[in-house]
Amino acid sequence: MKVKRLGLILFLIISLCYNVQSQNVFVSGSGKNIKGKKISLYSVADRFSGYVQKVDSIELKENDTTFSSSFIIDGVKELIVQIDLMKYAFVAEPGMKYYLSIGEFNFSQQDSAKAFMYGMHLPVSLQSEKYDRINSPLLEVDNLLGEYTYQNRRMLFIKDSLAVEGLLSLKDSLLIKYKDNEYISNYITYEFESILYTFYLKSRKTTKQNLFASSPILYDNIGYVDCFQTIFERYFSLGYKYISRKDMETWLINGNYSAFNDALGRDEILKNEVFRELVFLQGMKDAYLDGYFDKKLILNMLDKFKGSTKFEKHILIANNMINYLSRINATNTNIGNYKVRNIDQEIIELKSLFNEKPTLVAFVRLDDIACLKELESIHFCYDSVKENINIISICMDNNFEKMYNFIRNNKVGNKYKWHFVYFDNNYDMTSAFHLRMIPSFVLLDKEGKIIETPFESPQTGSLMKYKNKTQ
Repeated sequence: MKVKRLGLILFLIISLCYNVQSQNVFVSGSGKNIKGKKISLYSVADRFSGYVQKVDSIELKENDTTFSSSFIIDGVKELIVQIDLMKYAFVAEPGMKYYLSIGEFNFSQQDSAKAFMYGMHLPVSLQSEKYDRINSPLLEVDNLLGEYTYQNRRMLFIKDSLAVEGLLSLKDSLLIKYKDNEYISNYITYEFESILYTFYLKSRKTTKQNLFASSPILYDNIGYVDCFQTIFERYFSLGYKYISRKDMETWLINGNYSAFNDALGRDEILKNEVFRELVFLQGMKDAYLDGYFDKKLILNMLDKFKGSTKFEKHILIANNMINYLSRINATNTNIGNYKVRNIDQEIIELKSLFNEKPTLVAFVRLDDIACLKELESIHFCYDSVKENINIISICMDNNFEKMYNFIRNNKVGNKYKWHFVYFDNNYDMTSAFHLRMIPSFVLLDKEGKIIETPFESPQTGSLMKYKNKTQ
């Protein structure tokens, strides 16, 4: 009976600790020109993996100028608010309420910038119900450090003693100011160490040993993770003195995590088992992105690692890393499941336009010269290839009317006889395919699975391999 009671007490203690860490965070905001917009909120699951999870999506009505959301976070998390291609990031704590005042911003005027699909800064003034012990200090530290580094970059590069002394003096003054704020104190320490490391202003071996190998891992501190990635990114992913590429390839093929771990342990910096695993995880991510090794084998090794590690935090990071790496590999994305708007303003699934032939999906904007040239190239060969390949143009302009007028009221667009659909401001689709610029092309097989992305530009004659046999 005592054993059962003790177990119940331990369960309650663990549950209480979890509930203290896992609480709702409240995010609300307003802005004159967000009417009718889709507001997406994301949480960075962990900065080591880079995996970002959508936590909420809010569709505003035509007259709405405010929004609100709440969701659970388990500790300090970086949140991202996205409207169209514009983003704003901040650090949130469990139990806090944050209010975003979105400044005046003409979304439609920014359509010309969408030829490149990079996130633009969303102008936001952040407020919180209680004292925000993280975001305001972060902004101050970043501004002071950024300004000093920029103004003294040449003198730091030549290791001028006065410039180095000034950098260290700035660090000390900020540490004194925020001595009672553990998160910011750690942030300051690691951000300044990144600068010292980058400019070779301190022994690199000492930095690795003192700041990482012999110190606690600060999983949720942005400064710690930034410094870690500055130093340990690509640390061994293409081989180094303790591990050759051939060794890595053999261990990946055999799924031999134990040999991998033992070899990394020969590195004096990686004697600490917990930290060694973190460097291993970073190395697997780098190896995947470098593209030298078989991607499936890397994912299998990460899965093997999950069954070997004793640290629950590392299992979560490995899971996040698998999700992140699988997501950026667009061949795992089913384009057919996304919904678009056809010329008759009907919401349809893209796969309804497939027709048992390979499909070329062209992401275009109808007021972009490069896109118009590509469309004309498709038109030039369309009659010669239409028996063997299906073509769909997804229009990424800032409103449906551009597509409608182009197809129905424009003598150029009116002659194009393949499918045109509007992406309907579905930026999840652009994120899923990691579109970096417009125009972009994706080739699918007849089931809708990706064959090639990005596919070569039609202007290069890439479609002629599908020429009708009768011609």
